[in-house]
Amino acid sequence: MKERTQLIIRLISTHIVLIPVLIFTSLIVNRDSFLLPAITQTALLIIYLSGYWEFPGLRIRWSYCLSIEFLLLIVLFRKIFSQAGETNCYLIIALSLLQAYLLIRLIRIIIVIFRRDKDSFEIVFPFRQGKYMVTDGGNSRISRLMNYHFFSPVHKKNKTNLSMLFATDIVKINNFKSNFLPLQNEDYPVFGEKVYSPTGGLVVKVVDKIEDNIPYVGNYPYNTGNTVVIQKDNRYMLIGHLKMNSVKVRTGDYVNAGDMIAEAGNSGYSERPHIHMQLIESATDNYWKGVGVSIQFRKKNLYKNRVIDV
Repeated sequence: MKERTQLIIRLISTHIVLIPVLIFTSLIVNRDSFLLPAITQTALLIIYLSGYWEFPGLRIRWSYCLSIEFLLLIVLFRKIFSQAGETNCYLIIALSLLQAYLLIRLIRIIIVIFRRDKDSFEIVFPFRQGKYMVTDGGNSRISRLMNYHFFSPVHKKNKTNLSMLFATDIVKINNFKSNFLPLQNEDYPVFGEKVYSPTGGLVVKVVDKIEDNIPYVGNYPYNTGNTVVIQKDNRYMLIGHLKMNSVKVRTGDYVNAGDMIAEAGNSGYSERPHIHMQLIESATDNYWKGVGVSIQFRKKNLYKNRVIDV
C-alpha cells in the first residue's frame, strides 16, 4: 500500500472515525457511570492537541472539535435524565483503566507544551511573513504524540535519537485553508520559502546537491538531505530537508542570526516539504552522538501544532 494511502487511512480512522464511534457507544451503553463520555472528551483533547492538523487545516480542527463538544453535551444530558442500567463492575474497571491511560497521555502532552526545559535556547524564527505550524516539536522523550523523533525506530537503530530529543519540523499553512496531501512539491506553501539562520555561528557543514523527493513515494535516503550546520561553542544548529541548489552559505562562513541561508525543500528522509531543525550539544564534531537542546521562540516551546505568525 502506498505511503500516502496509508496516511489517509490513519488520519480518517483516528481523526474522523474514532470519536463518533465513542459517542455512539456512549449512547447505547448505559451502564458505564459516565466513563464513556469522559473517555471521549479525553480522546478529543488528545486529538486536538497532538493530531496532524497540517493536512485538513485549522478551520476543520476548530469546527470538528466544537461539533463533537456539542454532541458530547447531548450525550451527557441524555445520560443524566435517563434511567441507568445495572452497573457492570468489569466494564467499569476496563473503562477506568482506559481513562487512566488516556489521562496519562494527555498530561504528558500538556507537560511538553508548558514545561521549561533546562538550558532552553531562544532562536530567531527561520521564516518570514506568513503563518507557520510546528508539526513535531517539544521534548520527544516525554510524549511521542507530540514529537516522534526520539522514539522513531529508524533513529534508534542509527543511534541518533538522543540528539533528536527536541528536533522540530515546521511547515507553512495558508491561513485556515485545507492543504490535504498535494502530489507536487510546488503545491506545498513552504516549498521554496526562504530559510533564515536561527542562530549565529560558524558554518561547519553544507550539503546542497540532493534532489527533492516526490511527496509520499517512500524509500527515502536516511539523511537530512540538503543541510546547513552552524556551530557556536559546543552547540550545533542543524537545518535540514532544504531545496536542492538553494543553499547560500559555504563551509567556513560566519552567519548572524536572521541571515538568509537557503530555501525550504523536500530532500533526504522527508515525505513532504518542510524544514527539520535541531540544536545539539556535543563535545566533539560528531554531533549526532550529542544530546538535543530545547529550542524556544518568543519564550515558548516549539510544541506540535503551535501556529506562529511572523
